[in-house]
Amino acid sequence: MSLKRPVRALIGSSIAVLALLAGTSSAQAYEAAPATFEGLVDGPNYHWRTDIQAQVMAQHLGPVLHRVPGSWFNAPDIPAEAKAHEGAGQALFGPGTPLFISNEKMCTLAVAGYDMHGNKVGITAGHCGAVGAEVFSADAPNAGVAGHVVQVAPDLDFAVVQFNQTAQLTRSYNGVTINAVGGQPAFGQQVCKKGVATGYTCGVAWDAYNSQVCAMQGDSGAPMFQGDRLIGVISGGNPIVPAGPCTNPWQGPLHMPTLASPIDRILERLNSQGGTGAGFYLA
Repeated sequence: MSLKRPVRALIGSSIAVLALLAGTSSAQAYEAAPATFEGLVDGPNYHWRTDIQAQVMAQHLGPVLHRVPGSWFNAPDIPAEAKAHEGAGQALFGPGTPLFISNEKMCTLAVAGYDMHGNKVGITAGHCGAVGAEVFSADAPNAGVAGHVVQVAPDLDFAVVQFNQTAQLTRSYNGVTINAVGGQPAFGQQVCKKGVATGYTCGVAWDAYNSQVCAMQGDSGAPMFQGDRLIGVISGGNPIVPAGPCTNPWQGPLHMPTLASPIDRILERLNSQGGTGAGFYLA
């Protein structure tokens, strides 16, 4: 996600926010929870912390999950349904699924479904990977390659993923359900998103493209929605307000506006081309 790197900030006199690149594994930057913590799993972009600093920054009492370097939010954990599919050698994809793209970038899936050709497809941000890039579920990495990027539109910043037989699709994933697609928010209405870096957050919409929803690197491609209706795909930050990205809950709305690509424009483009992704409908 093309956002400015966070600058160092202080809370009290001892808590510093580290400026780290998102989408890369940085195990050395984290202190893992002790082995006595039941259910502990630690690996690339999946780190539990139990120290006071992490709990204060996340405004969360207890173990805090970090999945994207630079984020101090308690990240969304792997849902039980994703673990069950991985155990069967599959990867489950739906709104908000975290993605590894060519094992280099970490982004978020906006939505999954089918096109008029019968392909399993998904939509994420265009800057997450080039055509041909391999796509994995970050919630089921052991399932292996589950698809490839087949189209990128830089002007609208969206990418189409074509999934293979490893992928299983759903319209409900880890607490987010999308039952409808399309529409635009009016000025002042609340919109929400769910991404791997900052989780579920809501904010005021300024127009069809800009909102005050909290997002940062790693949230690229995340679904923006109102209720159960998908209205956009998280793209990046708008530097018109030099406030920096949203990296911790203490910021509230004090961060740069978040840009999203309207899903109506994305689907219009796909339908006009008639290729993979045209005639998209929900899983």
